[in-house]
Amino acid sequence: MSNIRLSSRYAKSLISLAEERGETDVLLKDMLHISASIRASKDLQVMLASPVISGDKKLKVLFSVFTELNKTTHLLIELIVSKGRESDLGEIAQSFVQQVKSGRNIFDVELISAVPADDALRAEVSKVAKSICGGEVEITEKVDSDLIGGFILRVNGMEYNASVSGKLKKVKKDFSKNPFVPAL
Repeated sequence: MSNIRLSSRYAKSLISLAEERGETDVLLKDMLHISASIRASKDLQVMLASPVISGDKKLKVLFSVFTELNKTTHLLIELIVSKGRESDLGEIAQSFVQQVKSGRNIFDVELISAVPADDALRAEVSKVAKSICGGEVEITEKVDSDLIGGFILRVNGMEYNASVSGKLKKVKKDFSKNPFVPAL
């Protein structure tokens, strides 16, 4: 279950502490690692959400999985587990990352294409995204062969679909609304 308010509050507190201690970059690296690891491992998600496993065992597992964490990150994990919020750890880490990026005026851009993007396309996407966002961008690339050709660009909550499959869907929709063409 998603708990956005809780994760945002923990993340804000951690950002304040990190800025006070001058550890923002180190904690950002830790939170990126934690977030990606929890997202990638269904077993870890199930373990963290399990009411049967004790907090002490969860701490041991977390510290054996995440061996190279900053002392502040260790303290955060201990606090979260002691409060019974370990199932929210991944969401807290993700919220921390998003808030730090937002504070630094860095935006996530997603480029989905039918084939891997070349350097010219990456440069053009970066240029367009920077003009839309007004800040730095981090491009995440995905390949989806279902697009047939073209690309989908997601920037700042907006989506631009220049894929062949997107255009085919639009044509089909337009024809379905046409009273002079029988139903497809």
